[in-house]
Amino acid sequence: MRPDLADLLETAASLLDSAGPLEPLHVAVGGRDVRITFAPGVPLADQRASVDRLAAATGTTPVHSNLGAAAATYTFSAELPGSLFLLVGTHPTISRPRPCRATSTGATAALLRALAPWGRALSTGCVDVCELMAQDDEERLTVQLVVDSDGDPKETLRLATAGTTGLWRCREDEGGLDARGRLPSGEAVMVNVM
Repeated sequence: MRPDLADLLETAASLLDSAGPLEPLHVAVGGRDVRITFAPGVPLADQRASVDRLAAATGTTPVHSNLGAAAATYTFSAELPGSLFLLVGTHPTISRPRPCRATSTGATAALLRALAPWGRALSTGCVDVCELMAQDDEERLTVQLVVDSDGDPKETLRLATAGTTGLWRCREDEGGLDARGRLPSGEAVMVNVM
């Protein structure tokens, strides 16, 4: 049985609370997985420090893997309560000036909790959620939902965006459709229907 989307969001928020301050990250939940990566531009050393904090919060040891050509990853996976699976890892970075951070790990955890009622509604509705992502780009937090249309993209969009306001479609083609709007909790959301 698939875990409730709200449970995934709450579990991810609790993990962030346990780990303490982290670098700007992207949290994606779907199926029984919580996946955490870092915002583009976060230096690898800073990503590693955050991976270490998350690993300590789960009692896990990260693994450094040399990929050759000066590329490497630093990752770990862990079982979480409720038969959930956590995967955390670094990615190569591009050196660029970083903006002054206007976000925080606490704000990301609060966002995940604010998304839980919407996640619960999606889980109990007829929406096949592929992935729900909360992304911290250092200047703002964004939300993206990816759902499977099951043959009727417009109806799926209607169901997936119940309760959102200011909805407008920004793409519609044979591959699906995308729309943007605001969640009841006030956050901007992008919904992709495949």
